[in-house]
Amino acid sequence: MAGWLNALTILFFMCVTQSGFASESASNPFLDAPDRESTRSIIKDIRQYKLDYLLYKEKLKSAFKISKEQGWEDLHLEAAALYSELLFRQEKYDELTVHLSHYLNHKELLKRNDIYLLFLETKLKSLTRLDDLKPAKELSKKLEAQISQHSVNEKIIIFRALAYYYTDTDALRKTLNAALEGLELAMKSSDIASQGYFYRKIADAYNYLNDKEKAIHYAKKAVSTFESTNDGLFTSKAYWSLGNILLESDDTSNALVYLNKALAYFKKVNMKKGLTFAQYSIANIQYLQGNYDAALVIAQENIKLAQSAGINDMQLASMILLSNIYIKQDALEQANQINDDVFLIIDKFSRSIYKAEFFGERYELKRKLNLTDEAFDAIEKKLFYTKKHFDATSESNIKALQVKFEVKEKEDTIRKLEYQKDISNLQAKEEYQQKIIWRLSATIAFILVLVALLLVYRQSRQRKKYHRMASTDHLANCLNRRGILATANTKLAQQNITVAIVDLDYFKKINDEYGHDVGDLVLIAFANAAKETLSKHDDFGRYGGEEWLFILNSSDEIVVHQMFEQLAATYQKYCNNIDALEEDLSMTFSVGVSLGNKSNKSLDTLIKHADNALYQAKENGRNQVIIN
Repeated sequence: MAGWLNALTILFFMCVTQSGFASESASNPFLDAPDRESTRSIIKDIRQYKLDYLLYKEKLKSAFKISKEQGWEDLHLEAAALYSELLFRQEKYDELTVHLSHYLNHKELLKRNDIYLLFLETKLKSLTRLDDLKPAKELSKKLEAQISQHSVNEKIIIFRALAYYYTDTDALRKTLNAALEGLELAMKSSDIASQGYFYRKIADAYNYLNDKEKAIHYAKKAVSTFESTNDGLFTSKAYWSLGNILLESDDTSNALVYLNKALAYFKKVNMKKGLTFAQYSIANIQYLQGNYDAALVIAQENIKLAQSAGINDMQLASMILLSNIYIKQDALEQANQINDDVFLIIDKFSRSIYKAEFFGERYELKRKLNLTDEAFDAIEKKLFYTKKHFDATSESNIKALQVKFEVKEKEDTIRKLEYQKDISNLQAKEEYQQKIIWRLSATIAFILVLVALLLVYRQSRQRKKYHRMASTDHLANCLNRRGILATANTKLAQQNITVAIVDLDYFKKINDEYGHDVGDLVLIAFANAAKETLSKHDDFGRYGGEEWLFILNSSDEIVVHQMFEQLAATYQKYCNNIDALEEDLSMTFSVGVSLGNKSNKSLDTLIKHADNALYQAKENGRNQVIIN
């Protein structure tokens, strides 16, 4: 009997033990490990975007914890870098700060450049959220200075970080340049996820530059690229970017499709920042389509969500949208109350331009309600924040150039505010009337002086900016047709010049076979080769498509031939670095040259002769220089 009892006891113990192991195994995917290779596999899959950070957060946390417990230092540092990105995506910013502070002081980290840069990428993104951008600016400059010291994959990490920072600080041309360089490197290393990231940044930059066609093209590329990965967050951000670009292009039906896709993921992972941005855009579409009741419900819900999550920009933007909806419904008192609520917390807006736009809308509303003192105050504040925005963004904010604050508009506004004063109240007491007139006169004089000074300053700055923008080809970062022709006319008035027209051979075939993205990289390669080859006395610019106009200081045929021979070799070198092109693909160009002389002082004539010579070079089989 005792034997049976012992056997039953042993059997019971084995069942309980087995059950405990099974239960623990179900909750911990690493129980059968701690297997170093299984942990390495999890880290690798998340880093290569084969697993979604947020949907597989428990696996990443386990890899982070187990690698630390087992003392696998190399794996742990990599897991810690990925864990910092997870904390950023989870919006756990306080915990992220502590995490970064601990690991960035780790001695072993300095031996792992790629892991160290992953930490710095997350740190720069987190610093960009702060009101004081000085630490973010210092870190971005540090990364910029180090680019040339790193490998291709490390450079991709740096360009990702910089593109994020530049976009968030409205440095649009820097965003475009960093994203294009990063895209080329990502294509070389077959880094699909980074390609998608750079496509989205390029799309955002072109959208702010108001080139909607290119913005939509690159946004769609970002969507299709990210859809080939398992990164749900970045895919959803790509949906959101494309949706907003389509919204601004008045394609609201398709915009709604992509915004709803983004919203579904943000709801799935409970990402509040993503939710507020997506819901605001959807509410805006409903508002634009005249569905005011639906827009009202979404906007009210978004205000509560943004307020609870501390996402100030979306809270205020949604409140302003709610006020606009009330205006459309002729509920002006409710609109005015919401507008006043925004006014009380306007400092929560992150950028001066948002405040300026709010005060512009506040002015219109107060005008409708005949509240002229408050309208007058709103127009003064709009002027103040507009100037503050220009001072803060300087030349980097191309979008700010679109804001117009003309003297006539201000004078008309001031006159309207004066005329709308309640005359009967002003006549009640002569002393009060004189006091009001003095106040208005002093304020008007102050504003006129301020506006005059601001406009003189802005016009001088804008004239230079617009001239530079109008004369620059932003893809190749060189002079465009207008710019190079202006340079040629100026030089021709001072001296003899040689004019050459260069046409890239079979460029259409490159676009057809490899796509316009690679075609853009070829154009950039030629421009970079020309900059490297030409002397400081020579100039060139993009004449149109794949044609380039060169203005040369020398009229010596030998010197001209030698220069184009050197350019051909340098151009081929740059093209060899474009990984998307076939290896050893011969990249050539044809040149028509018109040598300057004392008897020929007409630019049109020089260009015509060069064009005829170019035609002859192409007829003779291309890849040659013909001097006329």
